[in-house]
Amino acid sequence: MKNVSFHIIVITFLLSTGCVKKSEEMTGPTMGTIDIVADQTMKDIVEQEKQIFERTYKYAKLNISYANEHDMFKLFLADSIDAIMATRTLTTEETTYLNQFQSIARHYPFATGAIAFITNKNVKDTTATYEEMISKLGDASSGVLFVIENVKSGITQEVLKYIGQPTLPKHFYELPSKNEVLEYVQAHDDAIGIIDYSDISDSDNAYTRQVLESIHLMGISRPVDSIQDGFIQPYQYNLQDRKYPFTRDLYFISKTGKSDVGTGFASFISGEIGQKIILKAGLLPKFQTERYLEINQTADIKVIK
Repeated sequence: MKNVSFHIIVITFLLSTGCVKKSEEMTGPTMGTIDIVADQTMKDIVEQEKQIFERTYKYAKLNISYANEHDMFKLFLADSIDAIMATRTLTTEETTYLNQFQSIARHYPFATGAIAFITNKNVKDTTATYEEMISKLGDASSGVLFVIENVKSGITQEVLKYIGQPTLPKHFYELPSKNEVLEYVQAHDDAIGIIDYSDISDSDNAYTRQVLESIHLMGISRPVDSIQDGFIQPYQYNLQDRKYPFTRDLYFISKTGKSDVGTGFASFISGEIGQKIILKAGLLPKFQTERYLEINQTADIKVIK
């Protein structure tokens, strides 16, 4: 009987250990692997979020690649990728298309950014009304050359929406990278560069400080039918309430339909740590942590939460 009991115990142990999954095989909000495609204009901020998330959750792995907006949404709709990070939501047509396959996309907004207009340091007039800028964008005879990164980018789609035209006018010049856009503007007085503000929003970054010293960040007024605040630059405090007229939100979009590491990452970037990274990078967090102050009659202010 003892031998029989011993064999039963051994067999039970082997069966139970054989059913235990290894850590790399387990999935959940803080463990597992997911492939994500992010808009290339968001690369700097996404990489910061990724590094801290993976450092915090050692069993989570984010395989993030970068593409222009056109190609990214094409992959998403073709079911080649289940999660993207974009500067816009799905359109009605895109949502309807996914619904045909019983696929529901969930949007997680996590920050507010902006499109920035930059000029050469030699240019003296670095302001424009909203209406003047829209007119210059749509009129090829305006005498202004606009320089953008990648004609398939989300910025291109934003510009087309503002000017109501199907293609960019002839006074737009495309360059392969944001660095080339910056270099072109620095060398040409007649050019206005259009970039994502996140490219130059982190004033603690040495490269960003160097860039800001070599270009002007244009100030744009609000539309005439809005409350006027003068000429506004896309600084963090001007993104609140969309005072700067060319703001846009950043989204994590998933269609996995389950609680996986993708939704875990979405929660992380919307949570306290992820939002502090957004704040530090010079963008506007969507969810700001409350702070409670205890004020005494002394000169000291004590943060109690």
